[in-house]
Amino acid sequence: MDQANTVIWATALGIGGTLAAGLTGPLLHARSSRRQAQEQETFQVRHRLRDERRAAFATVLDECEAFRQGINAVIEARVALEWRSEDEHRGLWEPTMAALGALSRAATNVAITGPAPMGELADTVHAAAVRQADVWRMRLDLDDRLVQNGQADSDLIDARRQFIAAAEKVLAPPDRGARQRGALRRSR
Repeated sequence: MDQANTVIWATALGIGGTLAAGLTGPLLHARSSRRQAQEQETFQVRHRLRDERRAAFATVLDECEAFRQGINAVIEARVALEWRSEDEHRGLWEPTMAALGALSRAATNVAITGPAPMGELADTVHAAAVRQADVWRMRLDLDDRLVQNGQADSDLIDARRQFIAAAEKVLAPPDRGARQRGALRRSR
């Protein structure tokens, strides 16, 4: 009878183990599938945000260039001897003012897409452009305007350079730093 009980218990344990494996396998598989789906969704959100940021950053740079072209046309006309009054050259200001408005909107988009330091740098680019435009709206003699324009232009170039450097860091692939750190570890 001992052998019969042993066989019954062994069979019962075998059946119980099979049932337990049949239940836990699908549960583990479902948990793994959920985790994989969450990771994929996180990856897609990061990728989409990176694309939105790239577009917002590029718009700031494009509008900065449009402003520079517009203000250069104003400067060239102002420096030329035929400049008589502001009313005669109001049309020259239209592209410059449109670019300033577009640059302001682009800076707002950067502030929305983030990160926050990029929004601040975009605002700095816009503020530098406004200062340069203001130089040519002031009632100063031409020499003073040219001196102040040189400083304002330098400020705009610096703000743009800082914006580009920060954008490159923000838009760098996430695994780039890990590869660089790994390369440094291997070289030791």
